[in-house]
Formats: sequence, C-alpha cells, structure tokens
Amino acid sequence: MDPEALVQCPYDKSHQVRVSRLPYHLVKCQRNNPRVARTLATCPFNARHRVPQAKLRSHVASCPDKRQPDLPHEMDAPFGDGMKQPEVPAAWQGPPCQEDWEAELEGLEDPPPFVLNVRTNDLLLPCDSGMFPGSPPSPRHAGSDETPRVPPPSHGSRSPGGAGRDPPHPPYG
Repeated sequence: MDPEALVQCPYDKSHQVRVSRLPYHLVKCQRNNPRVARTLATCPFNARHRVPQAKLRSHVASCPDKRQPDLPHEMDAPFGDGMKQPEVPAAWQGPPCQEDWEAELEGLEDPPPFVLNVRTNDLLLPCDSGMFPGSPPSPRHAGSDETPRVPPPSHGSRSPGGAGRDPPHPPYG
C-alpha cells in the first residue's frame, strides 16, 4: 500500500490519515476516545487493524497479514493428519576434551606456597635458614645477631618554643 494513501481512523470516522502516520494516530486517538477503544480489539497479526470485538474471530480467519513471511510455507498450516512435525534439534554437546591437566602436573616440582605480598626470594625455606639444628646459617643472615634499628621519623621543623620536644598528651579518661 502506498504510504501516502489515506485510510479511515477506526476511532473517529471523520479522520482520514496517511498510512505512514497511522500507528501514531491510532495511539493518540485511542487515548482521546476511551469509550470507543473499549469496544475495539487489536488484530494479533497487524496492530494497525482495529475491529469490533464481536468481529475479531472472523477478522483473524480472513486477515491478509495472517501468513507470517519469516516461516516456511509448510509451517503455516496446523499439524494435521499426515503432517509430520518438524524435528527439534537435540541439545548441543561439545567435542571431547583432549587435555589431561593432572598428567601435565606430574613432571613439575612442587611450587612454593603462596604468601600475600611476599616475593619468592623473601621466603624462609628449611634449607635456606639457620633456624633448624645442624643447618648452616644463611649467607643473608650470617653475622647479624641483632635486628637492624629503624631511625625515628623526622617531624620537620618545630616552633621555637617547642625546642624539638613533643607537647605532652592529655590523660585519657
């Protein structure tokens, strides 16, 4: 149908609307004429078709838009005598897996344990430290019996009256 052709509005017989504008007009007219809208039904095949509810069955039987173009012709007719229902494909199954992760791990050494924020070189392993009796001290820790001291943080310049001392804290209470 030509988009510029005029059709009659089902809600108000005095309205002549271009086919290209009909969907917008139907929404507006349905809102403006609620009493008429309650008596009309919408075709399930074409939303532009508004027919009286009493005539909906006959319209559905003879609607020109009843045949859906995206289905094959055999699918239009209901399944009756002698008609074979199309086969539903089975659920998809992937090909068998060729990998064996357990076999891949057999030839590898045990990985070091995971410790958050610690690099592998920082871990103390039994063969690496002198903590166990009979084991030599680690070269990293040889000769250091005391813990290294960390200097106190500097607080920058002080006011002249403070003379580098922190003010006394009030008692908690």
